[in-house]
Amino acid sequence: MKKSTILMTILLACGAFASCLRSDDLEMLRHPIHVTGSVDPQYGVPVATGEMNINDLLSHLSAEYQGIIDDDEEVITVEYQTTMRDTIHAFSELSFTGAPSHKSLPTKDLSWFSKDTTFYDTIDIDFFNDVDFYNQLEMEHIWLDLRVGAFVEGDTSIFRHLKGTFKDLVIKYEDHDSVLRTYSGLNVDPIVIENMADGFEHGFERIDVASIANRMPRRIIAQYKFTFSVSSQLITQQMTNMHFGEILDSIHSSRLVYSADFSVSMPLSILFNNLSYTYDLDLGDGLSSVNLDSILSSIHDGISVEIDTSRVRMVFDNGIPVEFTVSAVMQDANGNDLITLFQNANIASANVSTDPSGNYVASSSVKTPVETMLVNSDLDKLDRAKNIHLTLRTDTDNKHVTVRRSDFLKIKAYLQVKPSVDVDIPITDNGIL
Repeated sequence: MKKSTILMTILLACGAFASCLRSDDLEMLRHPIHVTGSVDPQYGVPVATGEMNINDLLSHLSAEYQGIIDDDEEVITVEYQTTMRDTIHAFSELSFTGAPSHKSLPTKDLSWFSKDTTFYDTIDIDFFNDVDFYNQLEMEHIWLDLRVGAFVEGDTSIFRHLKGTFKDLVIKYEDHDSVLRTYSGLNVDPIVIENMADGFEHGFERIDVASIANRMPRRIIAQYKFTFSVSSQLITQQMTNMHFGEILDSIHSSRLVYSADFSVSMPLSILFNNLSYTYDLDLGDGLSSVNLDSILSSIHDGISVEIDTSRVRMVFDNGIPVEFTVSAVMQDANGNDLITLFQNANIASANVSTDPSGNYVASSSVKTPVETMLVNSDLDKLDRAKNIHLTLRTDTDNKHVTVRRSDFLKIKAYLQVKPSVDVDIPITDNGIL
């Protein structure tokens, strides 16, 4: 159909202008006619796309990332929690229902005997596991909350003769190099439980250990002493060398239950320099579905096609108030490097403003495109590429920035192919005159 249309157009044109043609022009129309020329089309194939909010980004910092995001906070807050419960049973393992016999001592002569034990609560912190760190990191706050409690089972008449004290709290942490360190400057008041049936409503709360952020802790340990005290109305000897089970037998109690709820909260109002994370952008079937031979063969017969240029184009839409320096390499399913796309490309920060605390927050996102030319040997490797391995390094230029729930980073990747096309389509096998 196309050839017939072109031929009819040529015949009409020849008829219209035949009177104007010279004899040598007429001679040209007695030979085969071809349409020739060159065009430069461009094909863009999306190979990876997705939006990462900050929770997605943090979740990819480590394959074993266990932190959670607090849904009630506007500022992104990473939390870790652990709960400890344990029970000490009386040696007799009996359930006492009657009140124990005891002396009736005057109040002024009342004395107390005590037994100490030390508890440890540990929270593993994997937020920093995949971080390469070169300089300085500061968080405005790292809050520790430790809620502790203890109670005994027994006749209610014994409770007024018992008390428990949680004291001597020490915070230790294992730094990024697995060195155990002690947090200094901690001074908290003891927690006294006057009624051992009181439950679990006491805590060392809102302890700020932000200064340990620069050490990028792998775990935080709360060490504290529990002192169990019994009045001389129930017991008449020192308990230091007695086992807890023996003490419980002496006061006619069946068991002592203690608990601790330990949590770490890290609001992402943060200052850092030269902080590096890695992230794998999954290509899925994006590149393996790209068949360049099929694309080229789909072009009409009579057209000579060769790949002129090909490139990978990545677009970073940054809604986080920090600049990034990004390196990218395509890898196969086993994590082997195939094609180095680019190194140390600068990704612009989101546009920023200041919040009421004077910290910098994102006001709108900014797009940064990065392109990489591919050579012919790279094209042969595309069908084996399964992910783009990104190394993102960033700092906040000595400013505290606040990362909010609405902040995001979008990454889109395209394969762009630009073939050179030479057209030579025969219209007639013979002349038209």
